[in-house]
Formats: sequence, C-alpha cells, structure tokens
Amino acid sequence: MQRFVKTSTLATTSDGAVLLAYDTDRATTCVIKRMRLSRSTHAAIASEVRAYDVLHAKASDHILRCYGSHMDRKRTHHYLLLEHCAKGDLYNHLQDLPMHKCTPELAQQYFMQIARGLAAIHSCDLAHRDLSLENIGDFGLATPLAATATHAVGKSYYMAPEMHTSGDYSAATVDVWSLGIVLWMLLTGVTLVESSSEADEVFGFLQRVGIRTLVRAWGLALPSDAVEMLALLLVADPALRPSMATVLQHPYCQPRTTGDVSSR
Repeated sequence: MQRFVKTSTLATTSDGAVLLAYDTDRATTCVIKRMRLSRSTHAAIASEVRAYDVLHAKASDHILRCYGSHMDRKRTHHYLLLEHCAKGDLYNHLQDLPMHKCTPELAQQYFMQIARGLAAIHSCDLAHRDLSLENIGDFGLATPLAATATHAVGKSYYMAPEMHTSGDYSAATVDVWSLGIVLWMLLTGVTLVESSSEADEVFGFLQRVGIRTLVRAWGLALPSDAVEMLALLLVADPALRPSMATVLQHPYCQPRTTGDVSSR
C-alpha cells in the first residue's frame, strides 16, 4: 500500500472507511475502501471481493472499475482499490440541480446508463440488492442472481414490497423494483414511498390505481415513455416484473441523437 498517498477521507463506517488517494504507480486518483476484518465482516467482505472479480472480467463502461484488492500484513483490514468518480454519487449530484431533480432528457440519459450497468451485473449472474442513487457502484450486498434471500437490506424507500414480508424473495427482481424507484427520483427529486408495505398510504394508493393514475392524480408532468417505464418496473408482484434484458428493449432505453451524459 506504500504506492498510495491518502488525500482525504470520503466516508467512515462502523467497519472501516472510504479514502481518496493518489496511486503513484498509475499516476491517477483512486478510491480505497478499507474494511476491518472480523468474524462478523469476513463473509461479507469475501462476497464483495468475489463480486468485483466477476464484474472486472465484464469490463462494462457502466460498472465501477475495481483495480484490485489487498489484505494488510496483520490481516486486520482488507482494501479494495476502486475507480474514482470525481462528480460524486448521483444523490449528491441531484441535490445541486434545480428542484433536486433532472430534466427529462438528463433523467433518461442517466437511467439508460444505470440500466445498462445493472443488465451487465445480471449477465454476470449477480444481483446488486442495494441499488440507490447513493449506492449504485457499491457491491457490498451483491449476491448470486438466482439466489433467494430472507433478510431485508438497503434503504426502506428503495426496497421492493416482498422485502417487507417474512418470506423469501428473489434477488434479481428486487433490483428491478429499486431501478424503478431510482428513475422516479431522477424525474421528481423526491421519494415515491417511505416503505413499500401495507402500512404506507402512498404504496396502498399505488397498488390500487397503478403508477399512471398516480402520476395524473398528483399533477406531474412526466414524459409518457418514462411513465411507461415506471409502470413496467414498479409492479408489486415480483413474478410480473421484467428481466433487465426486457428493460433494455423498451423505447425509453433507446439512445437519442445526443450522446451519453457523463456521470463519472
């Protein structure tokens, strides 16, 4: 780790920190995710490292690059060396925009890039499980795509309805719901629900009338193709949600005449 010169601390957690550093070998800035090794964190760290190894082989333009991992000599910490996205996370970027939301054109550009990245992840037989504006490039909760899980993870307002129940859920289909919430927030700048559970009044309304009627009832001026995409993704029954391959075929995911807007 002597080749890295720390420049700042981007974030701290109970089990480590995220550092900004200069890589003297590569002559570039990178991010170092430092994680404390313990009985409670060992399995999660190993899973995240495996996920980055698999994704590194995919080499998608829309997936955060991992340059390697390293364990210190005392075996007390594990380090992930990650690509630095100079503009920060997408949530903070939205906070700098008028009304904390994107223009329709910018929202579509960002959504296409996120959808392509998620499709690439799924094509590697991995599910993200913690997709959000704040956490698009972090794979700490990634799991095999075909896996079923029982523990609810992530932020409540991004979580799929089935994650609020006591049963198993499909890791693949919860990603699709979360992608719909990401699109909603890009377009509106606000959360759709506090929790996609029966106790949430807005979620109950959404279940009764659907997203198209909700958009009209709230007087929102959203592009029709964006609303159709929301209707495709935000389906309470996970069995009726599309695969990411189907999502990418939707007209809303087709490129316009302008190029991609860089989010890195």
